[in-house]
Amino acid sequence: MSSIFKRIDTVFLQVSDFEQAIKWYGDVLGFKLRWKDDKGGYAALDIGETLLTLVRTNNNEKPVRKNNHISFNFYTSDIEQAHQYLVQNAVNVEPIIEDKDVKWFKFQDLEGNDLEVCYFKE
Repeated sequence: MSSIFKRIDTVFLQVSDFEQAIKWYGDVLGFKLRWKDDKGGYAALDIGETLLTLVRTNNNEKPVRKNNHISFNFYTSDIEQAHQYLVQNAVNVEPIIEDKDVKWFKFQDLEGNDLEVCYFKE
């Protein structure tokens, strides 16, 4: 534990359809809106200790993707249930991969942002 920093406060994710993204993350993933700044184009969603903050891009601006690496992942205690839930909600989901004690899968939000879910015994 750092003596200076306590935790990561938020993770930022760029979206072009701000209102639709807020709705999708709420309706499909069940994240609650903590606060929203329509003028600045930010919406913070509660998903646990670290917030997910959606950032509205300009209409002509594409979200920046620097590489093929996932920037963050969601942890679940039941990866099969999480996978099935997303499939049932018509989310673009890849198969579950297992490597020793870790399982994970990738999925995409409504704008094609690559996201990941992981499981390991705590």
